[in-house]
Amino acid sequence: MATKRAREIPPTVDDILHYSRIVMLNDPFKEIAPKEEDRHFRALFGCSPDVSLILWYKLLRNDLVPDKGTILHMLWTLMHCKIYPKWTTMKKLTSADPKTLRHWIGLFRDSIALLECSVIRWSKRKKGDQLNDCVVSVDCVDFPIPHAGRRFHTHKWKFHSALRYEIAVSIIHGECVWINGPYEAGLWNDIMIFRNALLHELEDGERVESDNGLRGVSPQYAKCPLSIGNLVECEDMQQQVRSRHETINKRFKQWRIMKNIYMGSIEHHGGFFRTVAIVTQLCIEHGEPLFSIAYEDPHFDDDSYFQEPASNNDSENEEWDRTVAS
Repeated sequence: MATKRAREIPPTVDDILHYSRIVMLNDPFKEIAPKEEDRHFRALFGCSPDVSLILWYKLLRNDLVPDKGTILHMLWTLMHCKIYPKWTTMKKLTSADPKTLRHWIGLFRDSIALLECSVIRWSKRKKGDQLNDCVVSVDCVDFPIPHAGRRFHTHKWKFHSALRYEIAVSIIHGECVWINGPYEAGLWNDIMIFRNALLHELEDGERVESDNGLRGVSPQYAKCPLSIGNLVECEDMQQQVRSRHETINKRFKQWRIMKNIYMGSIEHHGGFFRTVAIVTQLCIEHGEPLFSIAYEDPHFDDDSYFQEPASNNDSENEEWDRTVAS
């Protein structure tokens, strides 16, 4: 874990930039224009220097920094996730042996993934709660892997297999509050994944906004375009919620390890996904929020959705009773 010296001397953004210049410029002391350096940093590591520093502090605070690990090793991990180069390219960029790179990237991948419980918290969905039935939007996203048989087949990626993950975003503040996976895309559809875990986390009367993938559990647990009793006047508002959820899906796919075909061991894909999810959430919290939306769902009453309409015979009988009474 982290050395005593690392705890006694807190790093700064300058330390982050010092290590990043080793990778970007092969010269830790060479300075370039701040805006240009920030742009290069984001292109190579997927986030700002400030977010990288926050990530390092979280690893330190939770005693998750691997023994003899440094900020440079953490940046290697972020770079591997962001640009996902071949190991020969990584060797040229870092001047490190591929075996050394795999070692440190694997250690920091697992360490960052362990921050999930402290960064992506289900309880944060009620931050700024307005007593709506729906406080999160839910969707599943597929990330491609090499062909692995029918169990992993997905219609979203032609001729490729995929791993499927479930993501929930708080409606009020647009933060990632839930991730779940991986699942074999050919065996698990959206509703099966929802029933497997997230459904059991909902409180009484709580529902989620989703696309039609969760139509089978609507309107009791989900609200989607084809839900029974879905109000026409709410469709635009619901579309905004789903559009914003697609925005966070796109942010995940800005990391090439998620967008490109993953060529590593499948058992490690979940760790890389969680690394990307955690950094993405930290970016949202610290200066890069999703666009805001106004949301207020109508009161949900089970009986109102399933109440049978009055038959024509009932109407005729009521009219006859009024005639007789007069």
